[in-house]
Amino acid sequence: MSSENQELSVSQARNHFSDAVNRAAFGGEITYVTRGRGHHRAAAIVPADLVERYEAMLDAEDGLIAAERLTDIESGRVNAVSADEVARILAR
Repeated sequence: MSSENQELSVSQARNHFSDAVNRAAFGGEITYVTRGRGHHRAAAIVPADLVERYEAMLDAEDGLIAAERLTDIESGRVNAVSADEVARILAR
C-alpha cells in the first residue's frame, strides 16, 4: 500500500478517474475525493482488496457478537423477544 495518498476535487476525479483507479488497483494508492470550498473528503477510490479485508473484518466481528448474544440467550441471562412482539409493542 502506498503511503502517498492523493486528494482530488470531484471535477478533477472525474477527469482523471481512470488514472486514479489504476493507481489504486496496481499501486495500492488511495485517492480521496474532496468537495466544497473546504475541500472536505467526501469519498475515496481505494484498492478493492482493502475494502474486501475491511468487510471480512466486519463480518468476523459480527459473527463474534452474534455468538455472544446466542450464548446469552441459551444460558438464560437474557430473554429473546420475537419481531412480532416488538412490532406489537411499537404499534401501541
